[in-house]
Amino acid sequence: MSEADLDQYVARWVHWCNTRRLLAPGVKSNILARLQPAKVRTVEPDALMDASMPHFNAAIHGLCEQGGDEEAAAAFLGVYWYAVNIKALAREQKCARGTVYNRARRFARQAIAMRETIRKVHESMTAEKCSISVEHHSACMD
Repeated sequence: MSEADLDQYVARWVHWCNTRRLLAPGVKSNILARLQPAKVRTVEPDALMDASMPHFNAAIHGLCEQGGDEEAAAAFLGVYWYAVNIKALAREQKCARGTVYNRARRFARQAIAMRETIRKVHESMTAEKCSISVEHHSACMD
């Protein structure tokens, strides 16, 4: 996967994460939150449906929790998720700007490799096909 393809794939992941709230009902707010002015979007973004994104998301969380390469995880989150100032992040990590991007892409490649492992494990633990008769008669009938 080229660097441009990798950057585009991670950008799709960021958009996927930001649109997950569209698939669940909203959380009821408390009385103090209701007194605040409403933050209403004029147009809701389309929710991206991609079968590989949940596995990629799990891989990112797994790599971040696993530890071992905190600098790469911080570079990945800084570059793609938070969109921080790269010069400031490079100064914080005591490296060049190009190194920050290399660390972020290395972390993304590790997450993609782990995504495939998670997908294979998930597929091995789920049934291949659901019973059609069960699917058709799943509603309770009197």
